[in-house]
Amino acid sequence: MSNSEFLSSIKIVGKIAFLAITIILTFAYSVALIEKIERPTFKNLPINEFVIIGIILLILIFINLKWTFGFFKTKPNEK
Repeated sequence: MSNSEFLSSIKIVGKIAFLAITIILTFAYSVALIEKIERPTFKNLPINEFVIIGIILLILIFINLKWTFGFFKTKPNEK
């Protein structure tokens, strides 16, 4: 296995791990948010902290879309 193949496989494993972590965190956040909406005294976590966690998760999702799936890529200028 050459050095470039090794780095390529490490990059793929990193992308998959980052995607899995984002999916798990998003699932846990959505379950906690649903519980917070149904029972406002659930977990004693203020609404502003839910908003901050939600913003962080949106940033992670955006990074996943850009890095893992290749969305938002610009095309090079052709001359």
